[in-house]
Amino acid sequence: MALYEHTFIATPELSANELDSLNEKIASILEKNGSKIIKKEDWGIRTLAYPIKKNTKGNYNNLYIDGNNKIIKELEQFERYDERIIKFLSIKIKKVPEENSELVKNS
Repeated sequence: MALYEHTFIATPELSANELDSLNEKIASILEKNGSKIIKKEDWGIRTLAYPIKKNTKGNYNNLYIDGNNKIIKELEQFERYDERIIKFLSIKIKKVPEENSELVKNS
């Protein structure tokens, strides 16, 4: 298994329940294939650098995943067609940082 940092931006209109539902769906996709979320960070609603799909703000979430490239492709396939997600990015990393990011500390 490899480690991945996965960040996705959801639409800012989502309620807390809808965002929890989205996170549960992502977790179920990962667990179904033997992967797991090691660490989760909610960066909150932030202003986008440029409008994406007519949105100027987005709800940022960052996940550290222990999985393989097959499950990352499946996760990205789900996010590509889910209207609640504006943008996403997955990066393979060597280790999960122990401390929270500055975006969490400043929230």
